Amino acid sequence: MPSVSRLTDMWVGVCCCHPPAPCVPMGGTIVSGSSDAVSSGLGNGRLTDMTIGWCGHPGMIVSASISNTTNGLGKAIITSQVVGCNIGTVVTGNPTHNTGF
Repeated sequence: MPSVSRLTDMWVGVCCCHPPAPCVPMGGTIVSGSSDAVSSGLGNGRLTDMTIGWCGHPGMIVSASISNTTNGLGKAIITSQVVGCNIGTVVTGNPTHNTGF
């Protein structure tokens, strides 16, 4: 079962907002999440929450658990997909808080 991802958890992939290069390898963090549903003291990441690359460009979480929700939105989990300038996968989460797919 995948771990729930939270504010400050990481994603890895690329950022495609660096002309003239098409995309550059990148990582970053989840920067928005639930203010009232927490996991180990950090807000749960959810479908449509925002990410930021180390370069400062944004992305959005576009896949999440379909069986568990927070505030009516699917919970972000390890393997959730990120799109926007940031394109990648969430790779960290709370190892003590797992959820279904």
